[in-house]
Amino acid sequence: MDFSPRLSLPYLAPQQAQKHVTVNESLRRLDALVQLRVASRSLAAEPAALGDGDAYIIPAGASGATWSGFQAGAIAVFQDGAWIEIAPEEGYFAYVADEGAFARYSSGAWSAFSGGASEMAPQFGVNTTADATNRLAVKSDAAYFGHDDLTPGSGDHRLKINKSGPAKTASLLFQSAASGRAEIGLAGDDNLQVKVSPDGVAWTTGVCVSNATGRVGIGTNAPSDKLHASGGNIRTTNLNASSPRFVAEASDISGQVYLGWDNGAIAQIGTTSAHAMRVMISSNERARFYTDGGVTIGSPTGGSKGAGTLNAVAVYDDNALLSCYVFDAALDGAVDLAKWDAKAPGGVHGGARKFSARAAGAQDPLTLDGYAAHWREKRHLSSLPNEARFDPAADKLSTGEWIQRLVETVEIQAVLIERLNQRLKRVEAGCA
Repeated sequence: MDFSPRLSLPYLAPQQAQKHVTVNESLRRLDALVQLRVASRSLAAEPAALGDGDAYIIPAGASGATWSGFQAGAIAVFQDGAWIEIAPEEGYFAYVADEGAFARYSSGAWSAFSGGASEMAPQFGVNTTADATNRLAVKSDAAYFGHDDLTPGSGDHRLKINKSGPAKTASLLFQSAASGRAEIGLAGDDNLQVKVSPDGVAWTTGVCVSNATGRVGIGTNAPSDKLHASGGNIRTTNLNASSPRFVAEASDISGQVYLGWDNGAIAQIGTTSAHAMRVMISSNERARFYTDGGVTIGSPTGGSKGAGTLNAVAVYDDNALLSCYVFDAALDGAVDLAKWDAKAPGGVHGGARKFSARAAGAQDPLTLDGYAAHWREKRHLSSLPNEARFDPAADKLSTGEWIQRLVETVEIQAVLIERLNQRLKRVEAGCA
């Protein structure tokens, strides 16, 4: 072997004459390659004004009497009035003066490498290999970014993720087995979004904060209010120990707080400045619940009547049925059940049937003796409930049922009064 394997330095031969020539050749080569510095790697025209030891990296398409014959990427060194060509080896480093940066020879080409004044590297890997897409790649159990306490700095620390325009993406992507599962950032627009995916392909926006208004959307990319939830229920569970609650709070006692439905225009429920709760439909108050426990419906006079009371403009109950069958029995001698069943919801008029069942019996409600016999034995009027029905824990009567039974009672008593009146008239006529 006549040359060294890496730098191709010529060896001295045994009994060689003029050994200084060989030694000087090796020194010149070392002088060129050790702490390699080149003037440029982009200059294509062979320069005319030269200094001994000037070096260049030959670019593609170089011209000149000597350079045109050199290989692209070779190191051209001007020594002793002539150019010499040195073929670089994998991993050579050179400082490029006109770039103020280091270059590295790898895979048959020179590329910029950190170490110059700009501290710029095309890609960098920590415990892994970076690539053209992931130019900075790190494999580690953790990564730490801290404030500058050496210079020292301001004590702040900010991680900046920049994109070129609104339609682009600047985000943090969280993956599972290299497949996306969650993303936080500016994804396709300039609103802050939190997105999730079951497979890295289909994505759903969970939260969106409008960059223009600061409004927060849940399930919507276009929040129309300070907090806008769309597409499902909002549930609070096991908050405040075991008593979940949703709290909407006004700034002071004079404020009003409302929950709205159907775009906030159709129905609302909330508190007034007097801390009464109001139910509103189409901006009109329908009911109010007072702090003293009273309730009003509509706009009745007098407001709250106190705890446990209901004050309404009117009360309607579809269980209130006509009871004029009493007069049918008094005038016609019988009740047409088919007629009265047709007037009742469900096709059965219970009041008329119970009344008819007692007719012509010992407790006939339209005879003075029969009517009295019933209340003496039963201890209640025939049309009204007995004591068991007054038990709050037992079967309760609706307002409509009470009205129907009371009207029936009045009608029965009206018939009995008239029959007593006729009897008194006959007695008076006999006496006369």
